[in-house]
Order: sequence, then C-alpha cells, then structure tokens
Amino acid sequence: MNEQVFIKSLPCGGDFLYTKEPCTHILSWCLMCGIVGYTGNRNAIDVVFEGLKTLEYRGYDSAGIAATGEVLQIAKTLGRVANLKEKLPSEIVHTAIGHTRWATHGKPSLCNAHPHLSFDGKIAIVHNGIVENYAELKTSLTRQGIRFASDTDSEIIAHMLALSNASDFVQAVFEVARALKGSATFLAVREGDEKIYCSKCGASLHVGHKQGESFATSDTLAVCDRLDEVIPLEDGDVAVLSRDGIRIFSDGKEVCRKAYKTNRNLPKHSKLYMRSEIDEIPRTVKSTLTEFVPQAHALSFEKIKNADRLYFVGCGTAFHACLFAKRIFSRLLKKTCEAIEASELDETLMSNRDVAVFVTQSGETADTVLAAGRCKGVGVYTVAVCNVPNSLISFTADDAIYTRAGAEVAVAATKSYVCQLSLLYQIARCITNSPLSAVETDNLVEGLSLATNLTPVIENAESKNLFFIGKGLDFVTAKEAALKVKEITYKMTDAYSAGELKHGPIALIDDDSLAFVIATDEEDKSRIEATTSELRSRGATVVALSAVGDFGADKTLHLPALYDKNLYPALAIVPLQTLALELSLRLGLSPDKPRNLAKSVTVI
Repeated sequence: MNEQVFIKSLPCGGDFLYTKEPCTHILSWCLMCGIVGYTGNRNAIDVVFEGLKTLEYRGYDSAGIAATGEVLQIAKTLGRVANLKEKLPSEIVHTAIGHTRWATHGKPSLCNAHPHLSFDGKIAIVHNGIVENYAELKTSLTRQGIRFASDTDSEIIAHMLALSNASDFVQAVFEVARALKGSATFLAVREGDEKIYCSKCGASLHVGHKQGESFATSDTLAVCDRLDEVIPLEDGDVAVLSRDGIRIFSDGKEVCRKAYKTNRNLPKHSKLYMRSEIDEIPRTVKSTLTEFVPQAHALSFEKIKNADRLYFVGCGTAFHACLFAKRIFSRLLKKTCEAIEASELDETLMSNRDVAVFVTQSGETADTVLAAGRCKGVGVYTVAVCNVPNSLISFTADDAIYTRAGAEVAVAATKSYVCQLSLLYQIARCITNSPLSAVETDNLVEGLSLATNLTPVIENAESKNLFFIGKGLDFVTAKEAALKVKEITYKMTDAYSAGELKHGPIALIDDDSLAFVIATDEEDKSRIEATTSELRSRGATVVALSAVGDFGADKTLHLPALYDKNLYPALAIVPLQTLALELSLRLGLSPDKPRNLAKSVTVI
C-alpha cells in the first residue's frame, strides 16, 4: 500500500515514530521454501512439524528441523515432511525452527537441506532467498579455514553468525544481514538459547505472539489456527522471539509494527485436493462476487477509468486471467489495454498516466511483486488482484482487491483462476456503472455447479497428442487448459487460435491427435465449424465444449447457458480442469503435487 507512518507504544514503554522504507538492494528472492519457527510451552518439534506439513502445498524437495535447548539438534530428510517423523528427537524441547526447501543452489540432497549448522555446531539457520554475492562471501570464509558441508548459498549465513565479533547476537544478525546482497530472510537459533532470531529482507516473514507462545513463518497458513493476528516484518527488520513476547528492531532501534488479522482458514483434509477445489468453485465464486465492496476501491476505479493505458500483469495461470481482462476491459471501457507476463514487463515504456493491475493468487509471486515495485518507481498507479490478505503484493501495490477462493492446496490453480476471472469482470462492470446483478451472479453460480460435473474425457485420451483450440475469449480458455494438462500430466500439449491453426500448427495433426475445441460465442461459430472440419479431415478426434450447439465434432459437451457470454471463460475452463485431473490420475501421477512445481513461484 502507500507509504504510511504509524505511531505505536513500545512494549518497553514510550512511543516510536517510523516510516515504511523499502529494502533498496533486493533484486530477487525465492519463497517457494517454507519457514516455520516456534518457541513456547508446548513441544516445539511437534508444532514446527505440523506447520511444515501445512506448507507442503508450496512445493519442496527436502525438509528439516533444528531444535535447541541445552543442546542443538538437527533432523533432515529428502522427500516428504512425513519422512522427518522417525528422525526427530524424542525429548521435549521448547524452541525449534523448520524449513521445506525448493532447490536453487545445489541439487536436492541431505547436505543441501536446511537447517544449516555453523562450523562450530552451535548455530543453526533456515533461509529463504537467493544470496547474490554468496560466491564472494564463500571465498572469503574459505580463506579463513571454514569448510562447507553443502552447495547452498544459505550455509554462509550460519558461518558468518558464528564468526561475528558483535557485542550481542542481535547485532550479529544485523551485521550479517547487511553483508548479504540479494535477498536473505532467515531464522537462527543457538545452542543453550531458547530465543529465535529473525531477519527479513525480500522474502516474506510474519511473526506473532499469543499466551506465552511466539511464532515465525513465511506463510500465515502455517499459524492461522494458532494466531488471530500476525505482524508482517519489513525489510531490514530483526525480530527476537521468546516465550515472553516479540521484540522488533530496525536500524538498531526497537520499533513496533502493525499487526493484521490472519483472515485465513486451514483447508479441510482431502485425499485429492484438486478435485475438492474444483467442487468448491461455485461457492468461492459466489463469495468473491457477493463480498466485493466496490465503494472501497473508488479511487482505483477512477484511476482505471481515466488511464491512458491499462496493463494487466501476471505469471502462469494468473497471466491467462490477464489475457481475459485485456479483452474485457478493452471491450467495455473502449481503452487501450495490454496483458504482459510479469518477467517481460518494461516499465520504461509506461508513464504516471497509466494504471497496472497485478494478478497473483499467493500475493508473493516474485516476478509479479518486483514488476509492481518497478512500476511504482516510475509513477504508475498499481492495483493488486490477490487471494491472500496481507501478502507481499498488498503492501507493494497502491490498492489490493481480494478474491475469496480460500486456501488452495493443489499446485495447479483451479478455483482461484475462476475467482480471478469473475472478480476482474465484476470490476470492469462496476467501472462502467453496470455491476453484475444478483440474477446474473446466481446464473453464473448455477452454471458452475453444473460444470463441475461435466467430464470431456474419452477413451485412451492419455495416450493421444492433445490440442486445445479456441477463438477470442475461448482462446484464453484453450491456453489455460493446455497449461493445466502440462502441469499435472507432463504431456507436451499446446493451445492454438482457431484461425491460426492452418498457418503452421496443422502440420502436427494426425490420427493420434485429440483436439478439444471451445466455442461459446455464436459470432465465431462458422470459423469454428471450418476449423473442426480441417481437424477431422486430417485424422484428429474432435471433442467440442460448446455453448452454440453442434458444429461437427465427434463428441459435443454442451455447456450450461449463461446470461452474459463474457463469463463463459469462467465456466468453460471447469470441465477442462477435470480433464487434466482425470488424465493425471490415469497416468498414475500425483495431481496435487506435480514434479518441479511449487504453489508460490517466487524465484526469478
């Protein structure tokens, strides 16, 4: 949000005035990793272990826990967090930190798994981020006789803390944090010390205290069942967690930071989260639309209405929501709009007369958050469309508008995408003074309920070469469907515009081809009929998802009728999500946790 000034009372008495200052040297970070820390009256190992299990959805390849009391103990494992159970210390300890790692520096291995120990074995750290000057620092440490046990950039933090000549450990944490370039959010614990020391730079870190227990986490979902409020640390902050409370320091002075409601709930356990989340689409879309308060975003609407250009920025599935928004806002507002992948955004082409809308499920996507920061730097007004309150993007953008999809555990986005489309459309309708009526909302929700039971799967589909075809808004649906199949089946597939198929891609079509053709606009029906004929004449089996009747496909799945054809992308994608899920299961894969992917893609 905009830079703000707060005045709060310190725990030790007196008032402190501070301004929110960005960390100017952050270039990148990695937050796919999960961090959890706890100190309190309960067994810290159990609390941290459960926290890490909650964060499994983020994607990871190894996990570990460091527990401290009279001695410092570490347990690590490759693969799932559950594998840690048999390796954890049996005795009760009251302070522990844990980590799930997504490899960036060094392959997945026990040596590279966090936590990392200092050379003297007395300090353990867990780290989220990428230390850009780690090679230089590692060379310096090696010359001092330090031997490294891992290939990671993170291990240097533990050694540097152990070598520090600072007067106290808080000062040592400050000194080490200042020496690191890039991003380095980390927790540290020491042998014989039941406090947790936290440093935040780049990757998110939230802390909270309640009734003799203190927590730290990179993702509030890990603590939402234990804390009502959390404090998001700011770049440059160092926090000290104890059973008595939390002290936060910035530039060597103790400060108070604003606490926020967690506003999150743990998802109900499911054997197959992706299926459960598809089934939740009608309810979450209704919540998104009915709980949206347009008056709270009047300034943003006015900025969008008067902007020279609108930019919609996102990554992956969120980028496809941006493609949808580009077409909708261009159509309804008669305004020049662009949809840009966050990693490709060039803010030097933008001006303070433009508005940029950043779409991100997690609110932590590195490319998206960094792009928002760069846009603000050139005076562009920024709006975030996000699913997680108080995430990083909400503090970066000038305004944040939330979907109500709830926690989404499966890596492949389903309900969050449909909620994004629904909310973006409602925003456009509100700006043009014609918000969706209750009748239109109910019609969409009813259609989505029917769509969750539609399955366009045919025999041997998993062995076919898959193609997704559409025109206009339906091409956006085709692109998202192709991405879903790639994500959870590992099959090479792609989406093509109906009119472009014959300009090259049709060379790929043969008897082993299975084409899914989406058609929801009556004006495009003749083009779609021609495309379907071209596909079938070259041996492809064609499955139609249609709101315009039959047009010559081998099999037609008739979509429920909607009052507003602009909302069909929100409905038509649902059976294709089910298709991807079914194909993944047929191939014996894990659709909830596909290889190489993470829920919050926050590494650049």
